[in-house]
Amino acid sequence: MGACFSCCSDPGIPDNDIWRHMPPPDKAETFLVQSCGMFSKDYNIYKGDEADEEHRYMWMNKEGDWWSGQARIDIENFHLKTDGEPNNPDDEKRGQVLWRSKFTDTPQFQQHLSWSKGCHERFLGFFDGYESDEDDYYYDQVSPNSSRLFNKFLIKFSCHTSVKIAPGKTNKGVNFRPGLDLTLRVFSKGTAVRKVTRHWVQERDPETNEVTGGHWNYNCHDREFVDWIEYKLVKDDICIAVWRCQGMEGRSSWDCPIFSATKDGDLNVQTKEGWDPLLGLMLAHLCATEYSPDNVKSDFSPDWPPHNHYRFGRSNRPNGMHWYAPEGDDRDPEIINASAYEGGISIDAAMFQAIPGYEREFHFTNPYWDVEEAEAEAAAAEAAAVAAEEAEKTPMPEIDWGDLASTAPPVSGAVLTKVPAHMETDPETGLLVFVPISFAELTPPDAVEDKVEDEIEVLIEDSDDEGSDDDEKD
Repeated sequence: MGACFSCCSDPGIPDNDIWRHMPPPDKAETFLVQSCGMFSKDYNIYKGDEADEEHRYMWMNKEGDWWSGQARIDIENFHLKTDGEPNNPDDEKRGQVLWRSKFTDTPQFQQHLSWSKGCHERFLGFFDGYESDEDDYYYDQVSPNSSRLFNKFLIKFSCHTSVKIAPGKTNKGVNFRPGLDLTLRVFSKGTAVRKVTRHWVQERDPETNEVTGGHWNYNCHDREFVDWIEYKLVKDDICIAVWRCQGMEGRSSWDCPIFSATKDGDLNVQTKEGWDPLLGLMLAHLCATEYSPDNVKSDFSPDWPPHNHYRFGRSNRPNGMHWYAPEGDDRDPEIINASAYEGGISIDAAMFQAIPGYEREFHFTNPYWDVEEAEAEAAAAEAAAVAAEEAEKTPMPEIDWGDLASTAPPVSGAVLTKVPAHMETDPETGLLVFVPISFAELTPPDAVEDKVEDEIEVLIEDSDDEGSDDDEKD
């Protein structure tokens, strides 16, 4: 409810490690939700109950407005990519959308003006068995508290609205959170009070300053109260949970089978076992912001009559509480008793997961701190895989290490041939080391060349001597 706009300023990746790990889909968790700034509609989410950088976990991203019909709130993490693809097709610098709320309708208000002992239908939502406070309570909350009033009015109002809630998906259609497409229906009821006072204003001649007449000046003193806000989570016609919040408390609190929360500045949320904690977090955030008592009052505009309306003697002024509960088709068939279910009621978590269409897939991919680092690692892994494949195809030469064969490093792949090694003096250590003949240059080392030349000279000399002997014999 209310205007919905965000500058969409990404708060940046937290300087901690907890943001890398998503909560299990059925464990109780504790969160603290804090606004990103005075003029921002986004919120930081902290794991635990401390709002510091060490516990910054996710964020609430709010976009759009009521007038465009495209308003939404996303719970996002900081996992920018999955399998090399951006999780958010609209912005590759945005993380995975874990749960999303879409606002498709505007609040619908109804109001009845109370006067002169008239009876009006009492507004009913999802609860029954409790009444609003007496009229005098509301009048006493509005100044001036004087019997010298020209007139006073009291309006009873109600509001109906709803929001669509669904688990988030990536652009590949992968469900990152299990769950169903749900609808949160919201009903609120309240009271508006107007006190009218008047005083006589003399009119004077501007030249002589003599009184020439006068007129009545009227002042209106208004105030609105939200008595109760009721919430009903449904899947089509299946009721999942019902809970409520008293709106006139200075500190709003909610307690239902899915979550409990209090708002006194920041929002503290404790989710319940068996339910997805991020679903509970989304519901608590909607209750504390979009459908909070302050937002209901800001969206409501009382339809006040003229200040002298219904003023035909004191007996015709608004007096007393005369509301009756309707009997018929207007009543919710699943209405529950408020005194019997003070903290609300819900189906069992296992029954919720058994509803047809429940997506059970819980996919998680370890994120990278930096996208460039991820791309570099992927390129290096691909190059290593190509090199390993080529190595398997090409036969590898095996070095003949002689007596040192037991200390030689293993060589993978097919064996092409055995290459003899020779001894060389290491210029740094002065020790003899075995060095294989280089096939890359296709030439033996200098020591081998000298040895081969010496052997060739000896063979030539022997050949010359044998030839001379034969000649002498002939």
